[in-house]
Order: sequence, then C-alpha cells, then structure tokens
Amino acid sequence: MRISIRLSALLLGLLLASSAWAQGTARSLDIQPGARQVAMGAAGVALADDPTGVSWWNPAALGYLGRPSLELTYSQLVPGLATDVTYNYINYLHPVEGWGSFGVGVLFLSYGNIDITNTSGQQLQTYTPVEYSPALYYGTQILPDLAVGAAVKYVRVQLAPSSYQGIGSTFGFDLGALYKIPQARLNFGLNVQNLGPALAFVDEDKADPLSRNVKVGAAWVPFVSKEFTVTLVEDYNQSLVNSNFRTFNHGAELSFEDQLAGRIGWVADPSGDISGLSYGLGVAWNSLSLDWGSMPQARTLPSVTRITLGYRF
Repeated sequence: MRISIRLSALLLGLLLASSAWAQGTARSLDIQPGARQVAMGAAGVALADDPTGVSWWNPAALGYLGRPSLELTYSQLVPGLATDVTYNYINYLHPVEGWGSFGVGVLFLSYGNIDITNTSGQQLQTYTPVEYSPALYYGTQILPDLAVGAAVKYVRVQLAPSSYQGIGSTFGFDLGALYKIPQARLNFGLNVQNLGPALAFVDEDKADPLSRNVKVGAAWVPFVSKEFTVTLVEDYNQSLVNSNFRTFNHGAELSFEDQLAGRIGWVADPSGDISGLSYGLGVAWNSLSLDWGSMPQARTLPSVTRITLGYRF
C-alpha cells in the first residue's frame, strides 16, 4: 500500500509557503494569525494595543489587556497548489483584576484530503492529515511598564493513519516579555516560542524538534492626532534549531479614528528565498473588527492571505 503522491506535493508546498517558519516539525505552530500583523510585514511581537492574535505573537501583551476579546483567523495557505489546505485559529482572552489576563486558544491545520492506494493504484481509503494545538495563555504586569507572559500548548500531528505510524504528539511553551516607554510611545517585545520535547512518529531516537524560535522587535507610534494614528513595527526572528534561518519584518499602519486602517510592510526571508511586499486593510465598528492581510511566499507560489474577525466585549 502507499499514500497518494499528492500528500508529498502538499507537504512540500506547505513547507515553502510561510515567510516566518523556523526549521523543525509541527509547522502549524509557526503560521502567523492576526491579519493586522501579517499585513504589517508579519511583525507584531511588540504590539500591545490589539487583542487580535497577541497570545501567539507575545503572551506578555495580555498584561495590558483591558477587556475580554475573541478572535478567529482563517487562511488558505497554498492557494496556488491546493485550496483545501486551510488554517484556523481561535482564541478567547479574559482579564482578571489584580492577576493579569488569561486566555485559551486552538489552532487547526488541515492538509486536505489524500487518497491511500495499493501498489496497483486501487484506492483503499481517503484520509485528511491534520495538525492541531490547544493552548493556555497568561500575561501580567510585574512593573507599571513591564509585562511578562507564557503559553503552554499541546501539539498533535496526524500526517497518516496510525497503521502507517504517521501520528505524533508532544507539548511546548512560549515565554514573552513586553516593555513600554509611554512618554515615547515606544514598545519593545521578546518572545521565545515552541520550547519543549521533540516530536517522534516512529523512532524516539529520530524525533524532530519543534521549530524553536526567538522573536524580538519594537513598535513605535511617531504620530497621533484626533483623526489619525501612525504605527511602525519591526521584528527579527531567529531559529534556535537552524542558525542560518532568520527573517526580517518591517511594517507600518495608518489608522483613521480607530475605524479604518491601511497597512503595508516588507518581509525578508533569505534562506526561504522570500522577499516582498505585504499589505492589508482593517475596519472596526463599535466592538467588532475585520482585518485582511496579504504576505508573500516563496517565488513559485502566490501570496497568502489571512482574514481575522475580532470582538471586544
């Protein structure tokens, strides 16, 4: 028996699809939620004013969360190769006075349907490889201008039926810090992602590490008025698995009365042969927000987009 060659093509395409994937396994952990951050060059480790995706970008930002929030991100990851390879991320964040903020989230990645056939090409069954990871988040201020946070996640990867020994699981955690200089409207962020045991499918001696990664960055608001706000962001990502893997992310946002925003950025991933423009829009009405962002992939693939729906209670 054999698995359809389509799975190999999808996995290859998916490995090339993201500009910020460090080297390692459980690649769903590295897919950036938050269409706002994606549009701003896939940078957001130092953003503290937006609950959209902050638990992934930097759990320390939960220390500055003012009210409960819910968000959902959806994306087709390789639209030029397979429209049924999809990513979904949902999380809920809740502040508790005197303690900080807590959150719970789940990400789910589907590789689409594959056919399992025998050596004669006869179809035996259809299987859908998936990855999913539920997580708990926490962030709190330890000083008026300094917050710390952490995430704990369970990771499950199912690339083939159990009879093919294509299922593995592990756990991981993130550690973050966020420092604010209110007088300068300047933030600095740090997040160490995906620490934890390696993931093995068959042989424990051949287990693959999670894509451990360090994010550092800054966010600055150089101009703010009654109508307009300008925000600039900068991120640098360094893999802890492969020292040659790093990305540079730059972005800007122009917001009008906190209701309409235009965003632009630049993503540079030298080892992944990715370099290009990101862009997007955001609209907000009362407590509801809708964001759309597009970022480049490898040169042979079209840009990938994120759509994020958020609600502040």
